Amino acid sequence: MRFDTPSPLYEAIGLVPGSVIAFVGAGGKTTAAWRLLHELGQPGAPAVWTTTTHIVEPILPEGTGLLLTENPIPGMLRPLLQRLPRWVLGARRAEALPEPPDGPYPAHPWKLKGLSPEQLDRLIPRMPEASWLIEADGARRMLLKWPAAHEPALPEEIDAVAAVASLEALGRPIGTVTHRAGQAIAHLGGELNDPVTPEWIAALIRHPQGGQKGIPPGARRLLLLTRERTWDPQAFEAVCAALDPSPFECIVALVDGEPVARVGSLHTPVAGIVLAAGEGRRFGRPKALADWHGRPLVRHVVALAQRAGLDPVIVVVGAQATSVRKALIGLPVRIVENPAWPEGMSRSIQAGLQALPPEVEAFVLLQVDQPMVRPRWLRQLIEVHRATARPLVVGTVGGDPRPPALFARPLFPALRELRGDQGGRPLIQAFPEAVARIPVPDPTWVMDFDTPEAYQRLSRL
Repeated sequence: MRFDTPSPLYEAIGLVPGSVIAFVGAGGKTTAAWRLLHELGQPGAPAVWTTTTHIVEPILPEGTGLLLTENPIPGMLRPLLQRLPRWVLGARRAEALPEPPDGPYPAHPWKLKGLSPEQLDRLIPRMPEASWLIEADGARRMLLKWPAAHEPALPEEIDAVAAVASLEALGRPIGTVTHRAGQAIAHLGGELNDPVTPEWIAALIRHPQGGQKGIPPGARRLLLLTRERTWDPQAFEAVCAALDPSPFECIVALVDGEPVARVGSLHTPVAGIVLAAGEGRRFGRPKALADWHGRPLVRHVVALAQRAGLDPVIVVVGAQATSVRKALIGLPVRIVENPAWPEGMSRSIQAGLQALPPEVEAFVLLQVDQPMVRPRWLRQLIEVHRATARPLVVGTVGGDPRPPALFARPLFPALRELRGDQGGRPLIQAFPEAVARIPVPDPTWVMDFDTPEAYQRLSRL
C-alpha cells in the first residue's frame, strides 16, 4: 500500500504509547529511532531512546533531555519523564570521533555507551508509562549487516523487533555495503564482488542467524526497507516478492525516515476483551481503579493489550462504571457496560462477545487483576492459534490452565451458554481436543490478586 499522504512511522508499524521496540540491522536504525522518539514522546506519554551498544550523542533539541547513569532506577527516571517528554539514556560517554558524523540529527563528536539488556529488563516493566526505543546492534554506517556472535543485544522485555536494511545496497558489491560481509557470504553464498540482489537481501534478513537472530518468542517482527532522498517502488516490491512468504508482520518503506509504502499481514484481526466490571469485594474497591506505577490498573492492562496488537480492545465495565470510564479517557477502546455484573464473570464475557465486530475471528480474554502479563505472551497465544488452528489457547503453570486465554469463533456459542462466575475453564474441560496448552515461561506473568496484601506483593516484583 502506498501512502498518499505522510503517515507517522509509529502508526505505519503499529506502535502505541508505551510500546517497547528494538532495532537491528543496518541502513537507518538511528533515523527510525530518532523519528519515533519525537512522534511518541509527548507530554503525559514520554519516550526513551537508548541502546545496548553505542550511539552518537545528539545535540539536544528543545523538549529532549540526556541522562547518563550506570545504574538507572525508576525513582531516578520517573521525575525526569514528568519534566520532559523525550529522553536519551546511556551509561556514559565513551569513544571520541574525529568529527560528528552525518545523521538524522546534529551530533557531538563522541559516542554514548549503552546499558546492558539485563538492566533494561529490570527497568522497563517498572516504567510502563514510557515508550522505549532500543538500538540493539551496530553496523559501522554500512547499508546491510550480518550480526556478530554476541549480537543482537536484545532485552527480553520487548514488544517488537524492527529489522532494518537499505535498498541503496541493491546493485552494489556485497563486500562494500555489508558489515561482516565474509560471514554473510559463508551463510548465504556469493562473492564479495557480486552485486546485491533483492533475493540476497531477502535471504539475509530472513535467515535465523541473520535478521531473525535472537528475537524473543512472541515479539512482533517488523521490517524497515530504507532509502535516502528518492523512492524506488520497483526495488521495494522486488524485495517484498523475494521474501514471500514473509516472516514479518509488516514491511514498511522509508525515505529519509518517512513512511512511503507498507505491506501488511493477511491475518484476520484478533481482538482483546478486558474484564473490568467487578466490585473487588475482598480488595475493598474495584481492582480496575487500583494504582499501578502511577496510573489506573485498567489503563495499564488496556495498554498491554494494545501493545500486543489486539484490535479492537473492548473493556467491560460494571461496578463504579463512571470512574472506570474516566480512567480510560483518551484511549482508543470500546467500552461496554454490563448492568448484570453482580451475576458473575460469565455475563461480562458475554457483554464483550456481543460487542465484537463480525470480522473478528478470535479474541484474547484478559482479567484486569493480572498487571504482569507481557504483550509478547499475548502474541504467543495468537501465534499458537494460527499455527495449530486450535480454537482455544491457554497458558499453563504446573499443568494448570491460567488466563489470559484465546477463544476463536467456533467456541463463541459455548461462551454464550456460560452461567454465574464461570470463565473459560468449563470450555477447557468440555472440549479438550480444541485446546492448545503452552507452558507460561514465567509464572509471575499470570499472577493475579484479590487482597491489598497480595497486590502490594505483586507490585514489588
